[in-house]
Formats: sequence, structure tokens, C-alpha cells
Amino acid sequence: MQHPIIGHQQIIDQLQHTVASGRIAGAYLFVGPAGVGKETVAHYFAQLIFCQQETASPRVCGTCLACRKVDSGNHPDLQFIRPEGSLLKIGQIRALQRQVIYEPLEASRKIYILTDVDRMNPEAENCLLKTLEEPPAASVLILLTSNIQALLPTTRSRCQILQFHPMPTQELAEILVDQFSVVPKQATALAIAAGGSVGKALTQLENGDPLTEKVPEILRETDRLAAFRLAEDFKNNPETLGELVTWYRDLLFLQQGAPRELITHIYSVEELRTIVPYYSRLRIQQAIQTIFDTKSLLENTNTNATLALEVMCLKLLK
Repeated sequence: MQHPIIGHQQIIDQLQHTVASGRIAGAYLFVGPAGVGKETVAHYFAQLIFCQQETASPRVCGTCLACRKVDSGNHPDLQFIRPEGSLLKIGQIRALQRQVIYEPLEASRKIYILTDVDRMNPEAENCLLKTLEEPPAASVLILLTSNIQALLPTTRSRCQILQFHPMPTQELAEILVDQFSVVPKQATALAIAAGGSVGKALTQLENGDPLTEKVPEILRETDRLAAFRLAEDFKNNPETLGELVTWYRDLLFLQQGAPRELITHIYSVEELRTIVPYYSRLRIQQAIQTIFDTKSLLENTNTNATLALEVMCLKLLK
């Protein structure tokens, strides 16, 4: 059975080699934007480890009892741990610690997939560290995050890190056309709106209104007090910073009278035209640079994310 995952072939190859060699680590950290495919690959990795079909090279058969149990969500040795409300709580981590010490019921390993681990509070993360430092031999912990900087350096150092990247928009658009019968113009707009994230594109497609785009509030907002609320929104959705650049770039193109085909958010052109008069070319260029600087700060340093985003929003609203 060919794996159904779109993209991330290098990571898939690496995980298959890991299982083939028997060198499965005790903890993994999957890092990448929301909707990029981290959970799908984690699910596939679990199935790859559990699959009962004996072949020359590891693969997921999709038909054995173990594969079917994973697909149905009923495998006793696979557990997903998701935030309760807005947080991944210490009680959930303690429950994991009570379970992880026991031997697997059916497979060779027990696998725990923890989603949105950047939403752990300090107490929960410190509790998880105890398990990451000495994971039981028959367990695998797969941590998923869209914001690695929110995790302690000690948490990161205890995991094998796999970095997930969005697909080039043209490549994603071609997949939407070839595999999902989306017309080319819509596929391009959908791929751009999703920022190259397969999960986001498919979700929008399933919702039946893939071309609806909301102009970011920060482009129209004039009250500087809104900076703190907007900063919180960006903190909860850090992947939107990259998309925000494309909106400012569209303003710049419209201001310069660029051809329509250069506009990214073509279905919001008329609304953007009403915003353009409020921006000078210098202001737009400064805004783009401010966003790039903030993204670099968040991705490459341990800076306070809330403070950095508040400063960014205040500059954008200036």
C-alpha cells in the first residue's frame, strides 16, 4: 500500500529507515506550521511501527488487524493526548506517566502522540521532562508543535526533532488539480490562502467555500490599543505572520498599479483597493520588514513572544 501522505517524502523515508533499522527513539518532536501534516505523519509512523505485514522493507499494509485498529482509533497501544480547553494540563501528563510504565498490550511498543505541546503550562512541561529524560524502553512519545520556541531547551534536547515545511504553493495547486479535481484558478487561490499547508487547503475545500478570505484586521485597524488583542491572536496562530506579509505585498502591488496576476489575494482585491489610500509606499515597506524581523526573533531566539508581537503590532498600527 502506497502511503497517502501528500509531501514530506524525506521525513517518510527517514521514518521508514528508522523502523527498518530498529533504532526507534524514545521521543520525537515534530515541528511545523498548523495544518502542515505533522499529525498525519505521526499517525503513519505509529501504523508503520505496528504493521504486522512482513515485507523486505517497512511499509503500512493498511489491511492487517493492527493497521485497521490504528485507522479506527481502537489500537490499545496508541493514545492521542490533546489540550483540554486551551492547555495541555499537568493532570494529563501525570496520567501518561502512570500508563507509560506498563508493557504494551499487543504491539512491541506503546505510542503516545501529544498535540500542541507548546500549550503546556510550565508545571506540565517540567512533569513531562521526567519521562523524556528516562523514557521506558517500550514506549515512543511523539510531540507535535507549531512553536518550538515556546518549549524549554531541555525539552527540545531530549527529542529527535523533525522539521515540517509547507509545500510550494504551485506544487500544492497542482496536487489539488490532479488529485481533488479543483479547477486551476481556484486551486492556485486555495494554495496561496492556505500558505502551502495541505491540511488547511483540504479543510477549506471540505468546508465548501475555499476562496473566502478575510482581510487581516490589522490592515484596517486605527486604534493602537488594539495592538495587544491582535498580538494575542498572532501568538495563538504564529503561522499567520508569514501570510500577513502577502497582504502587505498586495497593498504595495495595488499601489504601484501592478498587473492583477501578481496579486496573491485576488478575491479580496476590491476591499484592498479601499485600504490602499491609507498607506504610503514607505509604510508598507516598513511593515513588511517589521514582520520579517519579528518572525526571525521568534524563530531564532528565546525572546518573550507576547512582548515581541505587541511591539510588532504597535509598529504596524503607528
